[in-house]
Amino acid sequence: MKLFLFVILQLSSPLQKFQQLLDSIQNDKEISTGVVAASIRSTQTGEYKIQFNARKSVNSASTLKLVSTATALSVLGPNYRYQTFLEYDGTIADSVLKGNIYIRGTGDPSLGSSRVGMDFQQIVNLFALKIKEYGIKKIEGNIIGDGSIFPDNTLADSWVWGDIGNYYGAGVSGLNINENLYEIHFKPGKSLGEDAPVSRLSPLVPNINYINKVTTAERGSGDNVLVYNTPFSNTIISEGTVPIGPADFVVKGSLPDPAYFLAYHVQRKFQEMQGQTSNEVISYQNFKPGFQDTRKPRNLILSYDSPSLSTLAQHCNFQSINLYADAFLKTVGHTLSKDAGFDAGVKAEKFVWSQKGVDLQGFMIRDGSGLSPSGVLTANNLVDILFAMRRDSAFNDFYASIPVVGITGTVQNLAKGSKAVGNVRAKSGSIANTRAFSGYYTAANGELMSFAFIINRYSDGADRKARRYLEEMIKLMVEL
Repeated sequence: MKLFLFVILQLSSPLQKFQQLLDSIQNDKEISTGVVAASIRSTQTGEYKIQFNARKSVNSASTLKLVSTATALSVLGPNYRYQTFLEYDGTIADSVLKGNIYIRGTGDPSLGSSRVGMDFQQIVNLFALKIKEYGIKKIEGNIIGDGSIFPDNTLADSWVWGDIGNYYGAGVSGLNINENLYEIHFKPGKSLGEDAPVSRLSPLVPNINYINKVTTAERGSGDNVLVYNTPFSNTIISEGTVPIGPADFVVKGSLPDPAYFLAYHVQRKFQEMQGQTSNEVISYQNFKPGFQDTRKPRNLILSYDSPSLSTLAQHCNFQSINLYADAFLKTVGHTLSKDAGFDAGVKAEKFVWSQKGVDLQGFMIRDGSGLSPSGVLTANNLVDILFAMRRDSAFNDFYASIPVVGITGTVQNLAKGSKAVGNVRAKSGSIANTRAFSGYYTAANGELMSFAFIINRYSDGADRKARRYLEEMIKLMVEL
């Protein structure tokens, strides 16, 4: 690698250097099995400065979150806020509710997140307290978690079985809570190969049959646990290893039913406050109302607003949160078509960008986060959407949502000591055998450029090499 970089530096112009770098990367033995794709376009003139395999469809990984956040900001506006409603039906007499309590979501991915606003326990406390303060001391119906604004199928069909039980593969409900994750606390053994039992789940996940096959590995080996479960299932399986040494090692799993989970904890807190309940909690898809029940008006106890969409978009891109990106996709689909399925979200997203004049040939995504290995797009798709977004009224909020190379987010350690630091805003992306960066930078002549670099389907074990190559591309592009 050092030899061909030395040769590149002897060439006369930055453009020649960049082209030679791309050729060299594509010809690398471990990379040549896949595709190196690159595109750079001026957001002022529209001129493409670089196009290298730029029309080939490749995995986007998490650079797709740029499309999801840009679409949501453009369609919904930076000041959009999700709302979660605490409601009841029936009548209240002598502090007894002859009816149900509903916790109704509109898809807020940040409800109860420790990153923003109130955390999980604060939300639980607030909702239980508001029921009591409303004058209700006994509930003769149910406390119901209502996420029905989104379909019951919370997963994209193309997601991988090995992902969906883990926190990053959490399904997207109409009522999300705590980023739809929980912590599994393991107690590593004192010798290699020894069982690592689960000491607790935090917060408590109710009614779970937990099958644990995790064992102890060498010190410093890290989290090598896979968690398996499906939405609405009460069986969770964990396999793999945790390192010897820590007395408590934490792994994050995805909640099987976040709406039920939230309703359960609100009911427990209500009971701790001396409130009485007659029935177990349920989630809305298990609630079987009759015709008359569906016509009962609901009365508002509390409306809870999320932070602004601009704030949520920044968290999504800075920390690469899959749940946020997929919630944005579903929300756009519901806003434009009243259908919040993944397919409807993709269709709505395509409609938005085609209306803005973007050529979407090769744009075949399957979700909003880039978690799906079968979702693909082209480098030109990415830079063209970034180009179009430059003219959108929400651009400033979108631009601010993208991490700064060498300073913030998932790219804070990238290209240290180079001219890219503080100049380039980039979203990183990584899934199996794919590494990518996309975003904006300011060229030497002051032009704002959009760019996308993707190395896709390289050989196993070449992850670090692919990332180093991408880093060299980012360092060199600021010279163009």
